[in-house]
Amino acid sequence: MSFENLPGIFPNWIDGNLQIASVNENPVVLVLGTSPRGDTETLYKVNSVSDAARVFGRSDGTLVRGLYEVVAGGAENLRLLRVGATAASLSNVGGGITITTVSKDYDSGTDYNVFWDDAAGRLRVWRASDDELVYDNNPTYPSAAIDLYEVSVTGSASGNPGDIGTLSSPLTLKAAHGVSGASYSAGTDGITLSRMELFEALYRAYVVLQNEDLDVVVPRNVYLDDSNVKDMTTAQVVTLNTSAPWALTSAYPEPGSSYDALGKVFAQEYEGEWYFWWDMDNDGVAEIFPSAGSASASTDANGTALEAADFHEANFGYQLADFCYTQSEDNAEMIGVIGMLPPASWALKDVSNWIGELPTYTEDSSGNSVISAAADNGSGLLGNKWMAGRKGNSSTGLPGHIVSGIDGLAYGGFIATDNGWPDGSQQEDRNEHLIDIGKYISVVGAQAVLANPTNPTSYAASGASVYAGLIASLPANSAPTNKLQPGVRLPFRISVAKLDSLAGLGYVMFQRKTKGIVVADAPTASRPDSDYQRLTTVRIVKATIDAIRNVGDKFIGEPITGARLAALETAINQSLVKLQKLEFLQRFQVAVTSTPTQQVQGKADVEMILVPAFELRQITVYVSLAAQ
Repeated sequence: MSFENLPGIFPNWIDGNLQIASVNENPVVLVLGTSPRGDTETLYKVNSVSDAARVFGRSDGTLVRGLYEVVAGGAENLRLLRVGATAASLSNVGGGITITTVSKDYDSGTDYNVFWDDAAGRLRVWRASDDELVYDNNPTYPSAAIDLYEVSVTGSASGNPGDIGTLSSPLTLKAAHGVSGASYSAGTDGITLSRMELFEALYRAYVVLQNEDLDVVVPRNVYLDDSNVKDMTTAQVVTLNTSAPWALTSAYPEPGSSYDALGKVFAQEYEGEWYFWWDMDNDGVAEIFPSAGSASASTDANGTALEAADFHEANFGYQLADFCYTQSEDNAEMIGVIGMLPPASWALKDVSNWIGELPTYTEDSSGNSVISAAADNGSGLLGNKWMAGRKGNSSTGLPGHIVSGIDGLAYGGFIATDNGWPDGSQQEDRNEHLIDIGKYISVVGAQAVLANPTNPTSYAASGASVYAGLIASLPANSAPTNKLQPGVRLPFRISVAKLDSLAGLGYVMFQRKTKGIVVADAPTASRPDSDYQRLTTVRIVKATIDAIRNVGDKFIGEPITGARLAALETAINQSLVKLQKLEFLQRFQVAVTSTPTQQVQGKADVEMILVPAFELRQITVYVSLAAQ
């Protein structure tokens, strides 16, 4: 304004409101992995791939490499979640206070300086980088206390152990180790994790992600067929536990060692943290257990005795499927992508053994297709229990894969249970059909040769991440089937006959054609009796439900009247008509109802019948000749 005192009308022309803000409406792809730095267990939105690489570090860990791979596949709307890192802590300050950093890194213990004045009972913590006071309990003037929530302070002082540091020369948490009885525990970057530690990290991450709106979830460096005691004979379990590092010290194995396997797990939330007990020999007693509360090999953190039934099978594929299923039921529809371990080498013999052989199926007295005998279980990818089924072997102790109470039911499956673990009570939907959560994941058997800035040369890896990127680049009604898979080379050839067998079990494989590397087929990991065997079907239903969530949200909190129920039904119909015009749906029926009892409870039902635009997968050409 030109004048400060003169009355008048002084216009200011504001520019920029006619510009439309750029909104990325592409499917959100989340990559979960490890990295040497960056915020942990916090969603990071990727605005620039190069910026994200600088934040998290491209040289180590799996997170940034996964970022480059999904980008190579075609993803454009990305989120990252760093997992596995741990915080630093200084315990026994003043005889009973514990300081824990919120940041999780190897360097967290040098990021903060501490001064404990024992006589005054005053604790002060400064940020080392700029001397900002982030915590001060100020017992003399509690109203002037400071807490910027960068450290967590628990416990209380007891006894008289002495000061730590001085006001003018505070000590880093790391340097305070041993001073006046204080004990320091370093944070970790979590770059190298055992299978069990990675399962724990993903478990905690999925808890953090419970209310997030995501579309495609890609956990890095985990595989459906990771080594697992539930896939071992009795003799193999004994071998695993012989001279194992946990035998005497309850220690996790070295990542990649012969002992690096998933055991049976018990998980418990205690004082806001999740802790895990691992039974590695199926005896109902933990070989690896945490230091939390009254935890021991046979008791939980509350001191309650553990039983064999408290330990459950841990599998990365089932863990991902259950997370996507639960979130799709409670929050927003999402799908997961997971890979398979590679062959021992690219030699033809090793590749052949890796693909393996199909089980031998027969029909039981009830008409079910089952594996005829334990000796006919199959092998390799074609014999994986989740995808092909497995019959238990009483002579060797190898457990079977039980679906609908049938040991060795053909084609295995991922079934929802009452407790979220594979060995829980299997659940049915209102149509009395087992809830098949395999429809929420794609199992990628394909291996690929990739190149990106995380490595000076090309490298071989699972094709799961690049396939996830391809999914996100396509409209929901367009299948990845026969689409070019960008950014990859194939390390070996697989015959068309083998590709056909793998596709029949629900694997996603890549295939070399004249036009380039394509996706051979795009199934989900659901059973053959599921309506959701095709990824496009799942994505179209997801798009439909997303549309209903969008139009229905404005009705939440409003009165339930006939007019409003009719308006809701009209809004849903209009939204689905748009999807029909876009060739997502062929036909649909919608009915919105709310009984008097439901109205008291504030509930309404939307009954929907959908006919998706099914993908064209095969074209059969009939040729006949005529004389003239």
